[in-house]
Amino acid sequence: MSLLTHNTLMFQQVTALVTNDFAILDGEGQVAGRVETHGSLGSLLVKGSRHFTVRDVEDQPVLIVRDPLNFVRDTFELQFPDGSAFGQVRRRFVALTTRLDITLASGALIELRGNLTGLKFTFTTQGRVVARVSRTWPGLARGVLGRSAYALTFEPEAPVEIRRAVIGTMVVLDLVRHKDSNS
Repeated sequence: MSLLTHNTLMFQQVTALVTNDFAILDGEGQVAGRVETHGSLGSLLVKGSRHFTVRDVEDQPVLIVRDPLNFVRDTFELQFPDGSAFGQVRRRFVALTTRLDITLASGALIELRGNLTGLKFTFTTQGRVVARVSRTWPGLARGVLGRSAYALTFEPEAPVEIRRAVIGTMVVLDLVRHKDSNS
């Protein structure tokens, strides 16, 4: 089964200091994919940018998330494995909650909206919920190390284009959360 066809995915951070690598598990706890960070600490400090590749269980790239240097508002680019852009994620300035706007090349608009506790999030498009996220406790040892765990549940009818964008935005969500906790 393709990473883009699972209705339930669990993102478990496996490293946390400089990288945002995740194991992606399906609803039965089997490995469905992974997220790997590209760019060393040196390149991050010098260039100010990094990128992440989401891979399926066969190690084939599914999408790339680019985190370029931003001075005003956090903006991230979603790309197909060949490097062509299919969407952009932009952080919206809202007090007390997390809000992200995802604009796809097709013109579709998706909004991620978090609750006040930062534990629950919804992805909506055209007034319909297409996916829900719960930030879960990764356990004492992982929590102390700053590692995150997220449970993502898609509505069964969510199209592949939306699923790809939501999976990419999961990486962005973790980056934004870590940036907020460090400021």
